[in-house]
Amino acid sequence: MVCALSKHKRARPAPPTPGPSMPCTPPSTQHKRARRPAQPPTTTPTAAAAPEPDWSSLTPDLVRRVGDHVLAADDIDYYMAFRAVCHNWRRTLKDNNAANCTDDPTFFQPSKWAVLDRHDSDVLALVNLETGRFLRKRIPLLREYFFVGAASGGLVLLAEPTYPYRAVVLNPFTGVLARFKARVPTGDAREVAVIAAPPPTTMTVFVCMLDDGAVLWADQDSKYFRKCAAPAPYPDDGLLCMVPFAGDVYLTNRQGAVLSTTAAAVVDDGASQGPRCSRSAQSISMATAIPEAVEGGHCHYYLVESGGELLLVIRRAWYGLPGDQLTVDHVAVHRVDTVRNVLEPVSTIGSRALFLSRVRCVSIDAEKFPAVQGGCIYFVDQFVTGSCYFDVQFSFMTVVRFPGADGVQQPMVDVSPIPAYCFQPFTLTHVFAKYCKFVQCSELRREVMIDDEEDCSDDDEEDSDEEDYFSDDDDGSDGGSSESDQ
Repeated sequence: MVCALSKHKRARPAPPTPGPSMPCTPPSTQHKRARRPAQPPTTTPTAAAAPEPDWSSLTPDLVRRVGDHVLAADDIDYYMAFRAVCHNWRRTLKDNNAANCTDDPTFFQPSKWAVLDRHDSDVLALVNLETGRFLRKRIPLLREYFFVGAASGGLVLLAEPTYPYRAVVLNPFTGVLARFKARVPTGDAREVAVIAAPPPTTMTVFVCMLDDGAVLWADQDSKYFRKCAAPAPYPDDGLLCMVPFAGDVYLTNRQGAVLSTTAAAVVDDGASQGPRCSRSAQSISMATAIPEAVEGGHCHYYLVESGGELLLVIRRAWYGLPGDQLTVDHVAVHRVDTVRNVLEPVSTIGSRALFLSRVRCVSIDAEKFPAVQGGCIYFVDQFVTGSCYFDVQFSFMTVVRFPGADGVQQPMVDVSPIPAYCFQPFTLTHVFAKYCKFVQCSELRREVMIDDEEDCSDDDEEDSDEEDYFSDDDDGSDGGSSESDQ
């Protein structure tokens, strides 16, 4: 049986005969395409040899042109950064060959800026009225002085932190301080104006007080602020709309007269370069440039500098509700000719927009502010509900296009109750309306009031002690006399 099974056993296949020998190549590389040899990168001789530009090697003429273009826009902070790039640029941009031009307060004086607000005691919100540029600048130096007010143009009036609280004018773009010998007026400053001429004339500051509208002035050599009294017949009339223009300060009043501060020229015979005429700050007086208008006290008058011209805007007084129709005859604009002292009618204000109030007036280029309409006059009126300006007040804004279509213009009225210190603007028109009506409370005034209250409290305590002492003596003497009489 074993033999039978062995007969049917499947035979194993014979091993294959070895064929021709194959090359020993891995399977993964048998069908792989051969790579091309890497080519070296092609470079041009010009690109390889191009050096980095050396901006410090710019020609002085080109550097001066760029600097003049930046300075013409009144972007003084950009100009100061431009000067700080390198020694060659800084040496090229020295104005008038001055050794320390950044230490002279009359150099780089801003003229197109407005200080909109102040935050955290050392942050200023500014706007360039000609270019539309907004700027928030932190100035730690503000914490070391009392804030009094901001001048038109961008300068800031401060007071020294200790008695006698002398005046200090700060340039927020250069950090230069112009120090005065006179003590700052302690009242609230409605408007501040600063004028300065090239040396040797010093800087002069004008302050229009909020309480009585008086104008006080002092230069860096004055021992005290003097009062610029208005000439007759307006000695007691409140002065409004203080505008620095062409080296002088112009104002108007409730009667429509245009007043100007003038300074007589004094010949300096002791000058090293021979006799030279200079303006004496001690000889400043106020004169009537243009008498009162024909309309008299039946109108509101606003004085504003606009596009290099001095304008007097006249609006007839109207006592209706906001939104009443106004005709073009109700609003008139005149250019003040400061040479001939005459008023010239103006038919259009172009692309300018005027924001006018009894506190402050400003003109802006509407093409640089998209939300502001060009050729319009924004009148900001306010009503004080209490006896003090800082009481809760209500304001509304009337927008009149000048000139109006067909002689009649339905004014666009924005009626907004504005509590003091609580007005948060939502549009650009509200921003400029707030700037025109808002008066910041003087920190020096608050400091003096606190000192006076402390002195009064000390006096009251002494008086109360004396009263108690005498009252005890009186009671004792009366009681003793009655007992002895009894």
